[in-house]
Order: sequence, then structure tokens, then C-alpha cells
Amino acid sequence: MSDSQEHRGWIGRLLGGRRAGQRAAARPAPEDRRAWARPGELVDLASLPPDVARAMVDAATAVDEADQAYYRGDLAQAERLLRGAVTTEIDPYRQLAEERLGGMLSQDGRMAEAVALWLRAAKGPDPGLRQAVATCLGSIPLADGAFLVNADPATMRAVLPEAWGFGRPGAAVYQASAHRHRDAGPAVRRRLLVLDALRYGDRELAARFEAVPLDERFPQWQPVWASGAQLGGCLWSVAGHPKGTSAVTTATVDGRPVVVTGGEEGTVRLWDLATGEPVGEPMTGHTQLIRSMATAEPDGRPVAVSGGVDRTVRVWDLRTRRLLHPPLTGHAGWVTAVDTAVVRGRTVAVTCGEDRTVRIWDLASGEPVGTPMHEPPLTARHYESRLSALVTTVLGRRPVAVTGDMGGTLRVWELTKGRQLGPALETGGGSVSSLAAVLVDGRPTVVAGHFGGVTTLWDVATGRRAGERMAGPKDASHKATAVETGGGVAVAVSNHDGLVRLLDPATGRQLAQAFAGPRGGTRALATTVLDGRPVVLVGTDDGRVHRWDPDLDVRPVGDPLPGHGGPVTAVVTVGADGTALVVSTAADGTARLWDPDTGAAAGTPSTGHRDWVQAMAAAVVDGRPVLVTTEGDTAVRLWDPATGAPVGEPLAHDGRVRAVATVVADGRPLAVTGGTGGLVRVWDLATGEDLHGPLAGHGSAVTAVTTVVVDGRPLAVTADGETVRLWEPATGAPVGEPIPIPLPAPADAPPREREPADEDTEDAEDTGDIDEEDEEDEDDDEGPVVEAVAAAVVDGRPVLAVGIDDGLVHVWDLLTRTPVGPPLHAADDGLTAMTVARIAGRPVLVTGGADGTVRTWDLGTLARVGPDLVLPLPVGALAAAPADRLVAGFGWEVAVFRLAEHAGQAGGGRAEA
Repeated sequence: MSDSQEHRGWIGRLLGGRRAGQRAAARPAPEDRRAWARPGELVDLASLPPDVARAMVDAATAVDEADQAYYRGDLAQAERLLRGAVTTEIDPYRQLAEERLGGMLSQDGRMAEAVALWLRAAKGPDPGLRQAVATCLGSIPLADGAFLVNADPATMRAVLPEAWGFGRPGAAVYQASAHRHRDAGPAVRRRLLVLDALRYGDRELAARFEAVPLDERFPQWQPVWASGAQLGGCLWSVAGHPKGTSAVTTATVDGRPVVVTGGEEGTVRLWDLATGEPVGEPMTGHTQLIRSMATAEPDGRPVAVSGGVDRTVRVWDLRTRRLLHPPLTGHAGWVTAVDTAVVRGRTVAVTCGEDRTVRIWDLASGEPVGTPMHEPPLTARHYESRLSALVTTVLGRRPVAVTGDMGGTLRVWELTKGRQLGPALETGGGSVSSLAAVLVDGRPTVVAGHFGGVTTLWDVATGRRAGERMAGPKDASHKATAVETGGGVAVAVSNHDGLVRLLDPATGRQLAQAFAGPRGGTRALATTVLDGRPVVLVGTDDGRVHRWDPDLDVRPVGDPLPGHGGPVTAVVTVGADGTALVVSTAADGTARLWDPDTGAAAGTPSTGHRDWVQAMAAAVVDGRPVLVTTEGDTAVRLWDPATGAPVGEPLAHDGRVRAVATVVADGRPLAVTGGTGGLVRVWDLATGEDLHGPLAGHGSAVTAVTTVVVDGRPLAVTADGETVRLWEPATGAPVGEPIPIPLPAPADAPPREREPADEDTEDAEDTGDIDEEDEEDEDDDEGPVVEAVAAAVVDGRPVLAVGIDDGLVHVWDLLTRTPVGPPLHAADDGLTAMTVARIAGRPVLVTGGADGTVRTWDLGTLARVGPDLVLPLPVGALAAAPADRLVAGFGWEVAVFRLAEHAGQAGGGRAEA
């Protein structure tokens, strides 16, 4: 309980006057009859209605007596008195009682009720008390494991922005996967909080979460350690558009800040900025993808302007949620960008498009203003002159628009005279994907995001670059925007993995913990300022909308394990010097070795791969461990996991290698590979000899390979989109007839429309981004795609599981070549990984999906084993490890999980039947 002298002064003056009056048996002196009823205001009790004066004295008396009871150790009496005081309508005594009672309850472990009282007190009239409860809210509950596990999302949205001091780690951990556990139950939330605490390197906080007792199902996978390469989180994340959120901006409607989004399906939606709750029904009208949105308030009416692939510009009244005018037409191609401005006292929309024109529209009437402004003709290929981005600003007193095109050129247009202002600016950064306007040292500046992953700033008046050139990974979906913070301008940049960073344009230094997009790439970015703090809105191609409140406190949170810089593509366990190691590879071309017990680095990360590793297997060659990898080209490579050095020469294939598995046959270590041409080869890893191959039989790309022992002899299993085939690796002979793969159910959805200019295939062909081999891969992938195969011996019978990209797993008995039961529904959004592990000596199938869910199945009964393991990011790879452990790659992260078979191993609760 706090002991503010100011608050004691209120009570003392009030009660002193009452007691003096009682002793004198007469009316108290005027000075003694005055008491604080509002901060900074004195009220004469005699001037108040008797019931109000009595209530004021009673409330002050209750708080005073509660303080005395608390300090003499009578906590029950103090609580009883404060519970009475919090019901009073007299401020600030109610606010004071809420602050006092919240403190008592938090000390007694009743955190949820304490937080509810503090949140009420935070809205009270006294600024000193508001500051006191904000201090409590930002630290005490965020360090309480039970509160974070059980609190409802609305309460957490109110508490998280207050985080400070020792509350920052809890807030960061909670927000890291809030998109996954916000609407889940406490059991899922607790497992994710444990995992994310480990990702931040905070084992003490992870232990606090594990100690929270819950009623859970067992067995289940519990995290042992995890890397923290892709940490970050958001205040809220909601499912917005079914096909992707392609545009986002903000507005104020009737005093309420809202987020306005446009979707790939052509709808416009509103969301409450504070809570993420939808506001009204979607607005429909566009027939195709919305490329850009902007807002304005002509004549005090909030409107949104949208432009898209259907070549129209639409103006929406955000109060009535109806079109303000018929669709505005005139562009001869896609409308690629829109913004708003004030020109000669009129609020206008400014648009640009693939037709290389800039157009102005009166928002009040919907009529065009002036004649279209055209980019001059170019001698280069036509696509380079297509306008791809636009933003408006003010130069001096002149409203201007800045456009960017696919050739990387910026132009400034004077909107009052409808002409280009000054020469074109060649940025040298590649095609412009986005533009944003901001003031840097009082000068109008534009932030340009380029398709190549570069972000640049340009002084509009001089045409010179301002600040550092900020480079990131090459990325066609790169976006950039800017926001004014208390410490100056910050630039938000994103990449195709959904990672959004806040950068200082003067130094290129990262300013805050990054936002890690839950799934999919970033399609749209917008920034605003709320209560003096920057807010970033992120639209992703999985259709979600996210609110990220960057913590500009530069002190890092936690001590996470370093990891990969791209999505994890493969994981295996390998023995080295008598110990098991975890090996992981990622799309950034790196390979890392980890101690399976601690996650500590077990060697130097390898960066020598030519491309990202698509598949990996482990073997023992001449008594030493060797890793066999395919890297998306025509070779299979062997390397020493301890040193990262290559072992021997690459094994040359006659097509791209998509899959690999290893096996020992007749005492020789062998590798079985499959490639895009549908051919299978068997290699002697000791000599590098191509023993058998190419083995023909598959009609399309071989996408998955595994091995299994049947009747004492090892067999190789290979799969394409039509059949599964078995081979004897020792001889290269086929074994039995092919097993046909069931065709997926026909899709009900119509064919997808042509993508935007920055993502369509036609443009990629012009720039050389798609070659003949890529086209071959695409042809191979038509129809069902086998993502993974896994085999095991169950009760003496070999069983094969085949995972399809539609999320189903088909199981066959390899002796009879017949299905075992109905298909398993392994993933809601595409199966991505699969492995076989063991639980209590029995083989189980573990599957992972793009939805971030890991499921475990008994291969004997095909029944689910334990609850889903929900991960923050899409699953990229799975592998079994010794001692009933599981290795998972999700997003950029690697984690090891142990099997907990009963409640006592997981912090309490009981197992469900």
C-alpha cells in the first residue's frame, strides 16, 4: 500500500475538522470544514447536501482506518474497509481506495482483481494516483506467471502499453505470440509463454509459467530451449481479409481512431485501433484486389479513398459505410497508389496507375480536377515506366505529389498547376514499392521502399538523398513508411518473412525490438501516433491485420540464443564424438549446430552453402558423422558437421535435387536422391560412386524420400505427385507395384486473378527472375504435391505415411499395399513437415503445418496422442532426437521439446482421459 503524504493530507484535513467539531460539540471552524473533493479543489462540507458530506467523511474514514488496520497487521479488517470505500461515488477517495485495495490483493496473489481495481483507478481524477497505478500496472502483473496465463485479452491490451522496468520481459514474452494465444485457452497460452520466455533466454520466467497449475491433457511436448532470431510481437492481431490484406491506413470516425484496410478480395473494412475489434460490416464494391488506400475529411466528413486492380477509384463515407460517389474511372490500367491533399482549398484525391498517369479528383463532388499528368515516354521497356507508388506532401506552400515507378525513378508533380516540378530523380535502388512522406529537420522528405530490399530517404526540395541507405534482404514485397517519434523520425521497413523493423534514418540503426509477422509476408504498412507514441499497422498476405507498438527503450529484452536469418528448411540430429548434436539449415544459406540439452552453439555456424538447403540427412562415413544436403541445384553435397568443411566432391545429378535420405545396406553408407526430372539415384557415400541410376519410373518431380527396413532388408521409398515407389538400394531394383496417391478433392474456388505488377509472372519473366528450370518445377507441381514421407515398423509390420500439401496424411501397410484407416487431418493450412518419433517405445507420427501446429499420432491406432503443440510461426522442419525429444524449425527459429507424459512433469494439473 502506498503512503502518499498528499493523500494523507486529504484525509487528515477532513477528519481533523470532523473530530474538532465533535470535541467542541459545535459547528467546526470554516477552515476545518474544508476538504479535498477533487485534486486542487477545496470544498466547504457545510455547503454540500448532507448525504454527500456524510459519504465523503465515511469514505475518508474507511481509508484512514484501513491504513491503520493494515499497519497493525489486521489485513482482513483493512480489506473489508477498503471494499466498502471502493463503492463510494466520492472522488478521489474511491480512486485512493482502489489503489490501496489493488496493492493489498496483489500481495496476496489475487492479481486479476488487483489489476481490475488499478485499471479503474487509472481513470480517476487525481494525476498522482493515476501515475501510481500506472507504475503498478506496468510491472507487478507482468511478472506474475498465473496472471499472464489466465488474464483475458481485453485486460492485457490495457496493461501491456504500461510495461516498464521488471515488467518489460513479461510484456515482451506475452506479445511475442499473442496472435496465437489471444483467443486460445490457458493451456495453449501457457505452453507458448514458456516457449517464448525461452526464446528470450529468460529461464526464470519460463519456470514461473511452468509452475502455473492447469487441467491439461498428456502426454505433451514441453520446450527445453529455443532460439530467438525472430522475436517481436504485437498488441493485437485479427483475421481481416480472406485472401490477404493489401492496403492499410488510419482515420478518426466520430472521435474514435480506426484502422481502414483493403483486401485482395476487394473489400474495405474498419477496425477499432484500440482493441482490434471490427467496426461495422465490410464495404463491398471493388471486384478485384485493392492496391492502395488513403483517408481525408472533406467538409468534416471522414472518407476513405481506395484504388485497385479493377481500374477504379472509390470514395467511401466512413460514417455510413457507403460509396460517396459512383466509382471514379479514367485510369486505363490498375490504380497502383492513392493519397489525399488540399489543392486551392479543396480536399482532393491524387492517384496514379499502370497507365503512367497522375490524376486529381475532387472528393466533395467526385469530379476530376484538371487534366491528367503523364510521365514522359521512355525508350526502355514499358514496364519500367509504370507508376507503382505515390505520396503527397507540401513543398513551401505548394501541394505536391511524389511518384515512383518500376524503373526506380522519382518525380515531383506540382498539383496546383498540374505539371512536373524539376527533373526526374534516379534513385539507383531498383523498382519503387512504396513511398511515405515525413518531415526531417523541418524539411519535406520522402521515404522510398524498393523491391530489391533497399530503403532510401530523399529531400523533396533538393532531390538529394537524406540519411543512410538502409539495405535489407532482396525482397519483392519490401515496404517502407515513416513516423515521427518523440526522439525524431523513425522508418518502418518490412520484408517477405513478415519481419518489420524500426530504423533511425540518420544511422540505419534499429530502434526497437522487431515485429515478427505471425505468418506470411507484409503487404501493407501504415504508421500513426497515439498518446505521443508511434503505432505501426501491418497487413500481411495471410489476411491478418496487426497493431505493433514499438518499445523505443533501446535496452534489449532478455538474452536470446542467436539463430538463423531466414526460415529454417531442415533439421536433423547427428552423432559427433559420442554425443548427439542438432543441426539446422535455413533459407539464408546458414547451417548451425546446437547442443540438444542447452541450445548452446556446438561449433561455428556454416555460411558456405551456395543456396538454401532443401533437404538434409545424416550418415556415418568411415567412422565419422557426415551431413548430406541438397541445395536447390543439380548437386548433392557432403560436409563435416564439426568443421563445416566439405567432404569429397559434390555428387552430380542430372536435374535439381529435391529430396534425400540415407541408409546402410550391406555395410555401406548410401544416399538415395530424387529430383525434378522424376529420376532416382543411389550413391555410395564413401566413394562418391553413383551405384544405381538414374532409376526411372516416376512421371514427375520426386519431392520426398525416406527409408525403412522390411523383413530385415533396407528399402528406399520415393514419392512424386502420383505414386509412391519402393526400391532396393543395394541393387537398385524396384520392389512391388507403385502405390497410387489419392487425388485431392476438387477445389470450389475460382482461378486466382492476375497478381499486381510487382508480383506477376509476366514482369518476372521480363526481368529474368523465372528461368526454364523454374517453369519446369511449376509444371511438376501441378496437382497433388507430396511434402514428406515417413516410415516405421509397427507391431512387426512396416507402415508408410505420405503427407500431401492439402494437409492430409495417407497411411499404408507396405506388406499388403493397402491403406490403413482414413487419411489423417494433419494441418489446416498445408502440411510442411513430418517425422517418426517414439513415445514409451511405440512409434508415433509427428506432423507440422503452415498453420504452426504440430500434431502427434499413434501409428498403430492412428489416434491422436496428447494436445496440439501450437507454435508461433509456420513449421518448416521436424526431426526426432534421442531421449524422447523432438526438434522443430518454425519461422527462423529452432527449438527442442521433451516429452512430458504426466502432469507432475509439467507444473501441475491432471491428465485427461
